[in-house]
Amino acid sequence: MLLVVVAGAAFAGATAARDPETHVVRMRGNSFAPRTLTVTLGDTVAWLNVDIVRHNAVRSELFDSGDLRPGERFVWVPSDTGTVRYECTIHSRMRGSVRVRPAQ
Repeated sequence: MLLVVVAGAAFAGATAARDPETHVVRMRGNSFAPRTLTVTLGDTVAWLNVDIVRHNAVRSELFDSGDLRPGERFVWVPSDTGTVRYECTIHSRMRGSVRVRPAQ
């Protein structure tokens, strides 16, 4: 249990604010890994191309990484909760999703 003391008063069970995290999605072998990712609002999602060919991550009207060469990355910070499905428009079978949950 976390105990927080504020101006002489103690509040048992209070939780400290969490720092945003960065989650990495690797692009390799015509797939995203992980294919499905759950993050908290305020976190960063980074797509990293670890393959030998170009890839991208695209969700119409939300984000477009452009073509990423081997070793390049693209970052996105969600501004709303929900599930975002995206794809690589270069390799039509490459699809993934990010589930964004509210911050607590």
